[in-house]
Amino acid sequence: MSVLAESELQIEANALAVRAVGEWLTACLAVLQPQTGSALFARAELAVHEACMNVIDHANLPGGSTLALALALTDENLTVRVSDSGEPFDLAAVPIPDPHVLQPRGYGVKIIRALVSDLSYRRLESSNELSLRFDFEVEA
Repeated sequence: MSVLAESELQIEANALAVRAVGEWLTACLAVLQPQTGSALFARAELAVHEACMNVIDHANLPGGSTLALALALTDENLTVRVSDSGEPFDLAAVPIPDPHVLQPRGYGVKIIRALVSDLSYRRLESSNELSLRFDFEVEA
């Protein structure tokens, strides 16, 4: 497995700052074939955006907090880690929305899970790390 790109991005913990994720991903995925990069971008941008917004909305971040994003792109997958200094989080305890009940919120993790190949969480000392892995097939 060859590493094609590695990058980090630090953003303020607010919705406006999350807009930088799209440009960051575009630049990092530019090393891929256009069709592969395009398909991967569509999944990754939405999933990473949802992950960041969930942190902003639910992690009870201290004032002035930032989100740290780290990306590793190989010839087989893309992994994006989102780290924050919010309260601990139990990924397994996130309820799955009832498909028969209309609700205005609560779909973020469900959306992320639908877009990624693997979603994992770990607590590292005083920070949270959500890892999103996107597998893809390389064009011949």
